[in-house]
Amino acid sequence: MKNYLINKFPDDLGKLNFNRPNEVIIGNTELFRIDKNTIYFGGPEWKNIHRDLAPIAKEDLEYFLICLFTITVIDLTMFTYFRALYNIFRSKTMYPKFGWSGFGPHYENPKKLLLIPQHANFTNFDYISNHVEEYIDLFIEECDRFFREFIPEIQTNDFILRFLEDPEMQLQQQEKGTIIELILAGFKKKLN
Repeated sequence: MKNYLINKFPDDLGKLNFNRPNEVIIGNTELFRIDKNTIYFGGPEWKNIHRDLAPIAKEDLEYFLICLFTITVIDLTMFTYFRALYNIFRSKTMYPKFGWSGFGPHYENPKKLLLIPQHANFTNFDYISNHVEEYIDLFIEECDRFFREFIPEIQTNDFILRFLEDPEMQLQQQEKGTIIELILAGFKKKLN
């Protein structure tokens, strides 16, 4: 998982189909709370899933999706709960946004990055399901490294609590038995 994250994910991430906001939005970045480098992928309800995932090697799909979920959760958590430090984070990551831009910016729930492919049988997350603890340890390791190097004001445990407590990350009835349930339970167990 770590090998994929470091060596292949950046290239695979660049294969997504990106869209830029229109000129009105780009001309009013403060009003729309974006920057001139903001790009979107996915579209409403991830309508572009087939086009987005087509260039990703089948053997890397589980890793790609879990990494995509991770950067989206991290970006949204930083933007929502650590707003004063977001510009530092953004300058170091420049992650694309999961959503779209029309009359304004729209953001999709990051859980859809795992739920939609699972329900559409793109992948069954066998490896990730059996290695949730490895994933969580890698998530914590990478957050610790990043925060220590760039934003020492943030403690990884506080960061994880923020996204676990966010209303959008609460487990819904229809999400039981999915990879999302395993991941959320794994994070909660790790913090206890």
